[in-house]
Amino acid sequence: MKFFFVILMFFSLSAFAQPSDLNQLMKKMGLEYKLAVKAQSADVMHKHLTQFILLVEQAKKHPFQQEKKQKSIEGLNLTITDAKKAIAFAERGQLDDARAVLQKVDSLRSQYHKLHEPPSFWQLLFGQ
Repeated sequence: MKFFFVILMFFSLSAFAQPSDLNQLMKKMGLEYKLAVKAQSADVMHKHLTQFILLVEQAKKHPFQQEKKQKSIEGLNLTITDAKKAIAFAERGQLDDARAVLQKVDSLRSQYHKLHEPPSFWQLLFGQ
């Protein structure tokens, strides 16, 4: 009986590990994003955006729900594209232009996070 309980606990913990891993990854992404936006020099902004892109690449490997996978990857690819544009502006010393591009990244985040929001009580009750 104890063995069964231990096995059950192990599988329960592993089932919750993946969303938590993505959650931790997203927190790191958010931190790198904020540090890049607040950067006062091109070198610092470049460093944080490079780290941000690496974290987004890791997020692309997450096992998304099949019906949301394509849209999720699409959003992450757009995020990487815009982060690379911001790096290009930063390398030319145009930090304000880089920050403007990063505002697009924030709107992408908001747009694509809506895909993964659970339905509200009313949506469950009355449908979409």
